[in-house]
Amino acid sequence: MLQEWAVPNAEKRRCLIESLAGPALDVIRTLKLIDPGVSVKDYLEALDHTFGSVEGPEDSYWKFLNSRQREGEKASAYIQRLERLLQRAVMRGAVTAEQMDQTRLAQIVRGTQYLNPILLHLRLRERREHPPSYSQLIKEVREEEERQAASELWEAQTLEPASTTPLQTASVLMVSTREELAQQMQVLTERIAELQSTIDRAKASRGKEPHIGAMERSAFKAPVPSR
Repeated sequence: MLQEWAVPNAEKRRCLIESLAGPALDVIRTLKLIDPGVSVKDYLEALDHTFGSVEGPEDSYWKFLNSRQREGEKASAYIQRLERLLQRAVMRGAVTAEQMDQTRLAQIVRGTQYLNPILLHLRLRERREHPPSYSQLIKEVREEEERQAASELWEAQTLEPASTTPLQTASVLMVSTREELAQQMQVLTERIAELQSTIDRAKASRGKEPHIGAMERSAFKAPVPSR
């Protein structure tokens, strides 16, 4: 990754030396004493030969070619993991620095899940003849991941109210129906009470009519002459 950094070699060497300490810094100092104009690539190779794993060019290249995107792994994470293997293969002499971009993209196309939306959207298969550099590629992939994540979040927020609206509507309708039924029951109860009161008054009136009629007939009855 350091080799992909678009700054002068002198700046790369300075940053590398400032980031090291202890035995690693001693290795760089020794190498610099032997050759003051040593390149960053030589620095990295010396560090890898001293502290890295002992493997030949074939082994390092085989590990690179057999690297696949893991289940649930982001495309950007896979590319970063693959880049470390590619750097090791370059240091071992299995791949030249000029072949890095093309070799990287070819393995990404092979190792990424076939229907990965990022692979399809960025049209990486169609770009193998003119592959992007690592810095450009990782930038495009991360931007696309953020765009897709934002799109999925927006869709989730948009669909959430739609999925709950029928339930909310049903709940409102149930409450409205219960209130209407309660009002209708109250009106019906009041009407029944009024009707019952009318019936009671009518019964009371019919019960008094014979008594009143008898009194009226008694009052107007002609007197019987005495003998």
